[in-house]
Order: sequence, then C-alpha cells, then structure tokens
Amino acid sequence: MELKNLTFFKSRLKGEVKLPPSKSLAHRAIICAALAHGKSRIYGMQYSDDIKATLGVMSEMGATADEKGGTLVIAGSEGVCRNAEAFCNESGSTLRMCLPVCAALNKGFTHFSGRGKLGSRPMTVFEELWKNAGLSYCDKSAETGSLDITVKGALPAGVYSVRGDVSSQFISGLLFALPLADGDSVVELTTPLYSKGYVDLTLQSLSQAGVSVRFDGERRFEIKGGQSYRPFDCEVEGDWSQAAFFLVADAIGSDVKVIGLNRNGSQGDKVIADYLDALKSEGDLTFDCEDCPDIVPVFAVACALRKGKTRLTGLSRLKIKECDRLEAVYSQLSKIGADVQRDGDDLIFKGVDNFEGGVSVSSFNDHRIAMTMAIAATRCEKPVTVDDFACIAKSYPDFLDRYLESGGIVK
Repeated sequence: MELKNLTFFKSRLKGEVKLPPSKSLAHRAIICAALAHGKSRIYGMQYSDDIKATLGVMSEMGATADEKGGTLVIAGSEGVCRNAEAFCNESGSTLRMCLPVCAALNKGFTHFSGRGKLGSRPMTVFEELWKNAGLSYCDKSAETGSLDITVKGALPAGVYSVRGDVSSQFISGLLFALPLADGDSVVELTTPLYSKGYVDLTLQSLSQAGVSVRFDGERRFEIKGGQSYRPFDCEVEGDWSQAAFFLVADAIGSDVKVIGLNRNGSQGDKVIADYLDALKSEGDLTFDCEDCPDIVPVFAVACALRKGKTRLTGLSRLKIKECDRLEAVYSQLSKIGADVQRDGDDLIFKGVDNFEGGVSVSSFNDHRIAMTMAIAATRCEKPVTVDDFACIAKSYPDFLDRYLESGGIVK
C-alpha cells in the first residue's frame, strides 16, 4: 500500500497486538554493545529508521553488526578511530547520545549530518560543554539548512554541569562516554531532573554492560574513568510509547489487547496505563506530562473524547520535537472536531461524543502525529485523510500492518 496519503475510516479495532521492542532501550543496547570488547546479542530487534541511524553511527566508530534470524550480533569497536562521518537521519536520540561517545572514541574529527528538522533542534548544551572543555565544536546547521556539526578532540574527564530540564538524551550521552575517559568525572544537574525514567533506562543499560555510575537520585552522577564495557546478551522489552497508540484505541471504544509489555520495567511511558485509568474518573482532571512527552499526542485523543474537562500541562518540550507537536495536536484535533483550547503551553479539552472528521489532516511528517490521527479516525463519523504516512518508519514501521490486522479500515 502506498503510504503517501492514506484515508482512514471509522472502525473498531479488535484482537491482540504484539509490540515492537522499546526504541529507547534498543538505542542504548546498541551503544553499549558497540563499546564492549567482544560480541553481544540483542534479540527480537525491529529496524526503524532511528535504530538504523544509531547502528550506522556506531558502525562508523568501528563496531560491526550482523543480523541473524531476528538476533542482532554486535562486535564492539576495536580501539579508536580517526575522522568519521556520522549520519543521524532524523533521530535526535542518535545525535544526542552518540555525539559524546564519538568524541570519546575518535582521535580525529566526527562530522554529524542528518535530515528533516534535526539540524534545528536544540544542541546548545553540548556546544557550551565542548567549548568549556577546550574542544572544537562547529555547528553550521543554520547556514546549510540541515544538521551539520563537526566535533574534534577527545572528551576529557572532569566536572560537567548540565541543566536537568533539557532533553535527558544529553545526560545519557555523557553517561555513556565518560566511563571511557582517563580519569573520574562528575555530571551535576543545575536544575531538577525531568524525564528521569529515560535516565534510569541508561543506568540500567550501563549496568547490563558492566559499567558503574553512581547516582544520588536527584542531581549528581559520579563516574569512575577507565572502565571497560563487557559484552552481554539481552532481549529488548516491548515499547510503551508505541503501546500507547493501541492502548488509547482500546480506551476509546476498540477491543485491543496489547501484549509484550513489562509493567515492572523502567520505561517512563508506562504511565500511559495509569493515565488512561484516571480518565475514567468524573469531574475536572489535570495531567502533568512533563516526563512523558512522547505519549501526549495520542493521549490527547482519549482526553478529547472523555466526558468533562481535561487539562494537559508540562507540554513546552513538544514544541521542539520532529515538529511543533503542541501546535500539531491542537490544530489537527480541532480540525476533526475536538473541543480543545490552548492556554499558553497547556491544552484544555471539553469532551465530545465523537469526532466529525471528513477532512484532510497533516502528519507534519512526524511519525507520532501520523499514528495519532489514525487512532483518532476510529472515532470519526466521516473519513480522515492523513498525508505523508510513510513517516511512521522512523519509529514503528509495522504500525499500519498491526492496524489493518486489527480491523482498521484504510484506503
């Protein structure tokens, strides 16, 4: 099926949906395996565009990867490399987590390139840290119109001060890289830590590879230098951020059972289950989404169909994702018939019984917006056409297959 523009019809999804592995954990497992001395095996992988990007960058750093029957075998980098081209496609996770790692391994320069809006997403955190450490950091993205960053010089041990309210991927990148430095390091957060769940995933992945980082639980990470990553075998658990789409579908009238989830795991987006349960309560409700921005677009669909008034707060970071997701959610849900208002960076919903539909909407070439509109269409009285649906390959290339298998109607 051609995925350029697809028309979705009102439907009731039904059956079991097995999820892809967590993209967040897969990125981290690949990085750790690529830094280990020996072969690691990662089971049950799915190769979204973002995961391919991280594999490509770590291969550029000297690791080798081989896929055998659903198992990804990675042989770690043998020493350092010199002068590398790191293509990140549109993956912010790849860029932010791999840039410090490349600086730790590469004795020459690493040039980072990419597509889409990646070059316009904030990178000032690393620019300031690199310059403070006396390293070369050259960002020509604004001039060239796409990601164009070159770093040079080995990342030294030291004290790194970072805001805790920026993307946790900056922090994770430092935590992956600094154990390889010659001396001990400290990462200090100058503001409270947001998205702690993602940092917990990083610490979990490091521990799996035999690397120790001491975290006080609030603002200080102590990292012993000269550590070695060891090879490991693992199976990546199901992805809660992708589960959110089908969990919301179930909550708004479908009959979908999502399998492959670990309710005791560290993924912060597992909060979607609690949030959907809370929506069953009567009266006005408020949800703070600061620590779970990825689930906001599809969770907003459930909020728009809930009787009563629902406010979503902590949405400022949605504006610096693949698109301005705050505006995308507001404008496209309004277009299909949601009663939604913006109050600064908050969204306020007054529940409607169903969406009207009968319009064309934009995905903004953003995978999460595209999939959100597909789920919303199951409750639209008239068909909804979504443009550029192929963008789902960034994170969940099998989404449409699972949607159709569950009874979704698409033309």
